[in-house]
Amino acid sequence: MASAAGRQPLAESLERAAELALVPDGELLEIYTALRPGRSTSAELESCAARLDGYGAERTAAFVREAVAVYEQRGLLARA
Repeated sequence: MASAAGRQPLAESLERAAELALVPDGELLEIYTALRPGRSTSAELESCAARLDGYGAERTAAFVREAVAVYEQRGLLARA
């Protein structure tokens, strides 16, 4: 409905939220923590995205991969 009403950003957020319902809470909390600036390397965040893919959360995995690119540009990744 959000998409039909022209509210695409809201629709995308709701779609990501729906796919996260399949991810166990503990796993979700680990990934959330890993996404905090300076906490993870790009490889660690890619691993998080792969785990999300494994649960069928492809939209959220793409969102994490997009965050990696932004973190790289802004110097927010942990050093290996």
